[in-house]
Amino acid sequence: MSDKQIKTLQEELEKTKQQAKEYLEGWQRAKADYINRERELEKDKSLWMEFMALDLLIKLLPISESLEGAMRHKDKKEEFVKGIEQIQKQFEDLIKKLGVERIKTIGEKFNPELHEAIEKKGEDGKIIEEVNPGYKMGGKVIKVAKVVIK
Repeated sequence: MSDKQIKTLQEELEKTKQQAKEYLEGWQRAKADYINRERELEKDKSLWMEFMALDLLIKLLPISESLEGAMRHKDKKEEFVKGIEQIQKQFEDLIKKLGVERIKTIGEKFNPELHEAIEKKGEDGKIIEEVNPGYKMGGKVIKVAKVVIK
């Protein structure tokens, strides 16, 4: 191999080394940017969760205040019951506003995706009693209903 060929190969090797160095530095910058963005996203997610908790708390406070008011009338049965009914309505309105819907039970055919049978009183498969309600949000079950089936 001639000196000229060796010199050409050495120049190409230096260019390749420089290019590899540039690629490595670019990759390292991209990786650092990615890590920083992941940290930012985690921080944003944390702030968002905090905001959502605060928003929910603000929506729950009137219900808590109504409960306190009802408890002041616990010795007056009629007023107490009326207060509790109002609190139940407030709560139902809140969960509807949040996009939560109650799962239908009594008279419905048992569906293991929506219901949990805690007692079976026959082979019909119809729900005859709701022990605990179930709920869906955005079409997804968030809590199955506990039921008695016939």
